[in-house]
Amino acid sequence: MSVLVEPSPAAQAHPHATRRPEIDGVRAVAVALVVGYHVTTGQVSGGVDVFLALSGFFLVHSLVGQVARSGRVRPLTSITRTLSRLVPPAVLVLAGTVAASALVLPETRWRELAGHLLASATFTENRHLVAEAVDYAASNAIASPMQQFWSLSIQVQVLLAAPVVVAAGALLFRGRRRRFARPAAVLAVAAVTAASFAWSVVATWTDQQVAYFSTLPRLWELGAGALLALTLGGVRPGRRTGVLLGWGAIVALVACGAVLDGAHTFPGWQATWPVACALALLFVADSGGRHGVHRLLGLRSLRWLGTRSYALYLWHWPVLVLYLVHTGREYPSIKGATAVVLLSLVLAEVTYRLVEQPAAERLRGRSPVRVLSLVAAGTVPLLALGAGTTVWLDREAARVAAATDDPDYPGAVALSSPVVATGGISGVEPLPSLSVIRDDHPFMPGAWCTVEDDLPDAVPTQTELCFSGSDDRERRIVIVGDSHAAHWLSPLADLAERHRWQLVSLIRAGCSLSTQSEFFEEGTPGHEGCVAWQSRLVERIVSLEPDLVVTVGTRTAYGTDPEILPPGFLEAWQQLSDAGLPVIAMRDSPRHLHDVPDCVAERGGATDRCGTPRSWVYSDDLLEAADAVLPPGVSLMDTSSLFCTDDVCPALVGNTWVYRDDGHVTGTYMRTVRPLMEDEFLSLAGW
Repeated sequence: MSVLVEPSPAAQAHPHATRRPEIDGVRAVAVALVVGYHVTTGQVSGGVDVFLALSGFFLVHSLVGQVARSGRVRPLTSITRTLSRLVPPAVLVLAGTVAASALVLPETRWRELAGHLLASATFTENRHLVAEAVDYAASNAIASPMQQFWSLSIQVQVLLAAPVVVAAGALLFRGRRRRFARPAAVLAVAAVTAASFAWSVVATWTDQQVAYFSTLPRLWELGAGALLALTLGGVRPGRRTGVLLGWGAIVALVACGAVLDGAHTFPGWQATWPVACALALLFVADSGGRHGVHRLLGLRSLRWLGTRSYALYLWHWPVLVLYLVHTGREYPSIKGATAVVLLSLVLAEVTYRLVEQPAAERLRGRSPVRVLSLVAAGTVPLLALGAGTTVWLDREAARVAAATDDPDYPGAVALSSPVVATGGISGVEPLPSLSVIRDDHPFMPGAWCTVEDDLPDAVPTQTELCFSGSDDRERRIVIVGDSHAAHWLSPLADLAERHRWQLVSLIRAGCSLSTQSEFFEEGTPGHEGCVAWQSRLVERIVSLEPDLVVTVGTRTAYGTDPEILPPGFLEAWQQLSDAGLPVIAMRDSPRHLHDVPDCVAERGGATDRCGTPRSWVYSDDLLEAADAVLPPGVSLMDTSSLFCTDDVCPALVGNTWVYRDDGHVTGTYMRTVRPLMEDEFLSLAGW
C-alpha cells in the first residue's frame, strides 16, 4: 500500500495542469477490494498488486521531475519526503495496534507481537514473514495484527533505494550524455523488471510462501509501473479504445480475486492480471470521453476513499484480526464484518485528517536532517518497546532452561507416581511460562548441522543433517521425519549422552518418513519439495550406516477422526528393513482441537478444560492390528502413557506445560520423559 500516488513534482508546481482525479478512484477500488476480500472471504484480491504498480509509476514521475528541473536527484530529499508521508500514520497505527493487542491477545502471543513490531517499525516485515513462512512452528500462530506492513515494507525498501540509484545515473549521464539518459533508464528498468519477473515465476514455483513476501520477486510489479511512466506516460489511446480498455480493466480487476487463488499463485505470472489492469487504467486516464471509466473513478465518494486508502489499508487488518481473536471466530459475521469496515473507515478518516495530511504538509518544507530526526523520534519508542519485550522474554526462556532438574518440575515423571497428579504445584508457577512457550522446542544440545543441496536435475530442495556426538561412538542412531519426530530429539539426546551414542537428525517440517506426502496435498505449496525429499530419504539414511532408525509410528488425529498407521509409513519401513536397518517407530503424540496455550491463557489457569479425552486421540486396537503388518526389524513403541492418563491427555503434567500449540509438545516437557521411556526403548533396540 502506498501513499505516493501523487502528481509529479512538475505537476505540483502547476497543479491544475496535470491533475488526475481518476487515480484516487483507482486507489479506492484497490483498497476496497483488499478490505472487502479480507473481511468476507480471507482471499487475495490483487489490490495490493495495483498499489505496487502505482508506486513504480509515480516514483518515476517524482524522480524524472527532479532530473528535468535540476539535472540531478537529491537522494536525501527524496527519501525524507517518502518517510514524512509514510511514517507518521504508520507509527500511529502500530502504537494503536500494540495497545489493543495487549488487551486482546493472550500472553502466548507477546513474543510474536514484539517481533512483528520491530519488523514493521523498520519496514522489514516482509522479511520477517519470509522467516515465518519457512518456520513450520510459526504456521500454527494466528495472523499477526501487523502483517499488512509486508507490502509497505517492500515499497519502502524500493523507494529508499531508487533515489540513490537514479542520482548515480544522473551523474553518469550529465552534460552532453544527458540525451542518452532516458533510453538508458528505459533499458535499465526493463532489464530489472524482466529479471525480477523471471525470478518471480521460478521462486513462486519452488517456494511460493517465501516468494509471496520477498522483495525481489515483487520488484517487477513496481518496475511495470515505472516502465509505463517512462515510455507511455504522455500517450493516450483513442476514445473508443479508451472506453473499452478502461471498463474492461476495471471489470477484470474486480473479478481478479474471485477467479485467481492469489494466496497460492502470486507473485508469479498470475499476478500480471491485476498489474495489467492497473497499467491499463493509468494508460487510459480520461481518454474515453463522457463514456470513459474516469467518470466512475472520478466520483467524489471514490476520490474521498482514495485519499484515505493508505490509512484504511493500515487500520483494517489489525481491526479484523483483533476482532476475530476477541470473538473466537475464524470469519466475521455479517454484523461483525460491517463493524470492522465501519471502525476501520472512522480510524482512517481520523488518521488522515489529524496525522497523515498535517504531518506531510509540515514536514515537506523542513530540512532532511530535521525530518529524519522527527521520524526517528516517532519510531524509537516503538523500537524500544519491541526490543525491551524481546529481552525480557529471552530472560524468561533462560529461566526455563535453568529449571530443567528442579524437583518442582517433574513433568512426565508425575505420571508414574503412586498417585498420578497431572496438575501443578501450589505456589509454584508452571514452566515454561506462557510468554515464551511457543519458542520451547525440543533440541539436541551441542549439535552441529550441515545443509546439503539435492541433485540439480530434481525439484530444488535441501536436507539438513544435525549431529550430536563424535563419529567414534559405539552406536549411531538416526531420527528422521517431521516436527512430531523432532519431539524425540531431547530425550534421545539425553539417552545418547548417557550411553555414548551418536545421534543424527534428518528433520523436515511436514514431511514424514513415508513414501507419500502425508500433510501437503498435491498442488499445494511444499508438496513437490516434500515428495522430492522423501524420494531420496531412505537412500540417505542407508548411507549413514546407522545402528537404529527412530521415527514416528502412527498419526494421531483431531476429535472423532481415528488414529491411523499410514500405508506410506509401512512402505518406507519395508525399504529400511530390506536394507537390514532396525526401526523403532514411536506412537504419535496427541493433537487437540484447540490451541492449548491460548486455552490456558483465556481460562485463567483452568487447565482441566484444556486437555483432550484420550479416546479422542488414540485407537488402541490399532496397536494389535499393527503387529501383523510390521516389516521384520520394525518395532512400534507405545508412547501414549507419556502424555495421557487412562482418561485424558492433560495440558499440565508435573507442573510442566505439555503443549506449545495444538499438537506440538514443549521441549521442557520432552526433557522429562527420558526416565519413563529408557527401559522399553533399550529393550526394543536389543541393547
